[in-house]
Amino acid sequence: MKKVFILTILSCLLLSSCTDSDIGIIGGADGPTSIYVKGQFGEQYEKKPVRMFNIDGELYYDSGLVSETDTRCGVMDGSVKKTVAEGEVPLKSGEANFDADGYQHATNITKEVCIDGEWVIFKKFKSEISNGNGEVKYGFYIKGHLNNAAIDSELIVLTDNKDITFSQVYEPMLSSQFDAGKDNGIVVFDHVTSGDKWGLTLYAEDVTNKGMTIKYEQFGGNPTGELETGAWYKIEKIVDENWQDVETKVDDVAWNMIAYMIKKNDITEYEINWEFLYGELPAGEYRLSKKIADFRVAESYDEEIYYAYFTIK
Repeated sequence: MKKVFILTILSCLLLSSCTDSDIGIIGGADGPTSIYVKGQFGEQYEKKPVRMFNIDGELYYDSGLVSETDTRCGVMDGSVKKTVAEGEVPLKSGEANFDADGYQHATNITKEVCIDGEWVIFKKFKSEISNGNGEVKYGFYIKGHLNNAAIDSELIVLTDNKDITFSQVYEPMLSSQFDAGKDNGIVVFDHVTSGDKWGLTLYAEDVTNKGMTIKYEQFGGNPTGELETGAWYKIEKIVDENWQDVETKVDDVAWNMIAYMIKKNDITEYEINWEFLYGELPAGEYRLSKKIADFRVAESYDEEIYYAYFTIK
């Protein structure tokens, strides 16, 4: 049965609370759904159009998650008006492939749109939407399983090929054939989730031989409390295909006992300068490890090690 998207500002503003919805409902748009397509590189379980809108050239897609924000202002930050067909990619600012009364800014990587009385979280599409050889036209949510993979893959796929399959998305990366995927047209995609239990991914940016900016992207997942990190870190280098600790300039380091918060459904960034500890690092492949805690109350937390990989040339 078709959904009818009748959005009422009043119904949104009167909401007192929202709960997470299953990521599996992502997109929520009507249209053809392909189930179980077996290919050379994996099996496709699901494929369907995804709701998207464009703000200042940046594309946002329906994540399937519902905001937990209890209170919000009653003013919309922008409008969402359908200007392209359902399932097509809105390539210009102000375009959308669905109708809504508007959106509100949320975080650095999300906007929130009131749909059927719930504030649905729309996530920024990170990849470039054109590869220079033309423009994408269709946007799909595709779920499948790569051969021998530990977990299923959920993708937002932008393409000019309406019949693209899960296996064809991965073909250029996984095939030994040099020109694999050339017949599949333009294909760009983002993973819906990192596959991590806390929805967390670490990135290294603005890297020099003395330091870098470390970015923590958190989205989805199932943390039970607040995610935090401390001052501690360690750097390792690839040597003979193995990770080895980089030698430090000092034997004992008194790390500050401080907690840095990691924002939910957002990007948190901190500067790290390792010159006092490691000096200037030579060229090579490195990783920086950080302890992350899922903190509930005093003495009740889980802790994991995460890595940010980087190269010094």
